[in-house]
Amino acid sequence: MITYLRTNSTFFAPRKSMALDINKTQLNGVLLKTQNTILSAAFIIAASNGVNAILGFLKGRLLAHYFGVSNELAVFYTADRIPNMVYSVLIVGAVSTVFIPIFAEGLKKNKEEANKTASSMITVTLGFFLILTVAVLCLAKPLFNIVSLGKFTPEEAALGVTLMRIMMLSQILLVLGSLATSILQTFKYFLVTALAPLAYSTGMVLGIVLLSEKYGIYAPAFGVAAGALFHFALQLPALLKTDFVFIPKINLSDKGLRKMARLIPPRIISVLLANLIQVINNSLAILVSTSSVIYLKFALQLQSFPVSLFGISLGAASLPTLATQSEKEDLGKFKETFTTSLMQMLYLVLPLSMILLVLRGPVVRIVYGVSNFPWEATLKTSYTLAFFSVSIFAQSTNYLLTRAFYALKDTKTPVIVSLFTTALNVLLSLYFVTWLKFGVWSVALSFSITSLIDMVLLFYLLHKQIGEFEIEKILVPFTKISYATLIMGLALYIPVKLLDRYIFDTTRTINLLGLVSIAGIFSIATYFFITTHMRVKEVDLFYKLIKRLTPIKKGVPYLPEEEQVV
Repeated sequence: MITYLRTNSTFFAPRKSMALDINKTQLNGVLLKTQNTILSAAFIIAASNGVNAILGFLKGRLLAHYFGVSNELAVFYTADRIPNMVYSVLIVGAVSTVFIPIFAEGLKKNKEEANKTASSMITVTLGFFLILTVAVLCLAKPLFNIVSLGKFTPEEAALGVTLMRIMMLSQILLVLGSLATSILQTFKYFLVTALAPLAYSTGMVLGIVLLSEKYGIYAPAFGVAAGALFHFALQLPALLKTDFVFIPKINLSDKGLRKMARLIPPRIISVLLANLIQVINNSLAILVSTSSVIYLKFALQLQSFPVSLFGISLGAASLPTLATQSEKEDLGKFKETFTTSLMQMLYLVLPLSMILLVLRGPVVRIVYGVSNFPWEATLKTSYTLAFFSVSIFAQSTNYLLTRAFYALKDTKTPVIVSLFTTALNVLLSLYFVTWLKFGVWSVALSFSITSLIDMVLLFYLLHKQIGEFEIEKILVPFTKISYATLIMGLALYIPVKLLDRYIFDTTRTINLLGLVSIAGIFSIATYFFITTHMRVKEVDLFYKLIKRLTPIKKGVPYLPEEEQVV
């Protein structure tokens, strides 16, 4: 059962459901609504992440179309590593996950003091980010040489330095937009914050389409700047609608700021390690070949789709609720919320990961199959994707697990686990690439191995910290979902082989789309049928979606009304 967030604060007062008829509501009213259940918020974030992923695939296809597997594109992806890491460490990983629990807790006590605390946190964040920006601008040349391992020519290295500086400057606007997102999500405004990444991706796509012919590889870098501007501008109207008032000063005696200062360092280390893995993996791919950077990037982008769609969306949507249930007397609700979110996420993620595993070749061809992306590139990308896909459920679970620790104001445990798994990841990757001379797929293999270890360790430590879960409530549905996923895999593999051999000429894209569509629909129907037959409670998610989209109002036949997902 989904848990509602209830407080006495007017900021979290229940509002009308997003199921209202859009024809009866002005667009502005829809955008500025709050979402007060984890499921409704997760639906909004998942839909946004799904569309954003599609835009990401479009961006990748356009880059493949304009630049193929050229060194120029490899330089662009390599140059993006440092700006992306700085932004991710400070904002995506550290500030956003610490800011929301502290701000939400403050709002329940005193609105005016909460605004002062949030203002201090924002001022410190912006100041620190500007210092890092200046450092990256000054050290761009040695930084690029380090991450590229000196494998590019002097001309390509000079290009990489310029691209790195452009994208680093663009991050300033993106930081402003991300801080706005944290404020709005604290007030339960998930729709407008979910649309902001779409605006960012749209800016990048427009930059590639409109500027590539004239400016070459600089076009996607200019697109990053345009997207960052769109990201911030879209959220301004909703931000002005809240009662948040920014006071540009730092109060060093503020308890919330001190709590942030105490919680953020371990979190920064944790996210830094996660991003460091990506930087190291990028460098190891360069050791295989410069074009391997592109294969790794495209495979990572594809495997990130289910993680973003369901893992990140449910993790982000559950954080505010888990944060309010983190007190000792509410740990029973905390466990229930976490378990429900975990099972719902696994029910949706596991079949998608199986689809990517079985249909890896066709998927790569459909998404990136342009004339500049040769068959060899397709094979190497799909092979890399296969090894990523086996750990998609673990990556998604890790996202939810870390949010559970952050809700408990514990940022140290995830970083300790990350220190171990990061070291293991690096050692495995180095062994595979430099000693065994494996291809770029081995980077994905080591990443999957350590993601699985990460999940087991984090779950065990959370299990002990909160007084232990009822393991049966997790193990039984997980086993059922896993069995259904395996059967679904067979239901997907066999039709694909038969249709490919006897029905479709898959050398043509339209036929390939037909094959994937028919096999995909059949396998999903099989999964739905099996999980319904096995009485998997999470199957109600499908019924919930049907109830939103059609006049059908019945829930799962075998579940009592009070157990239906709400």
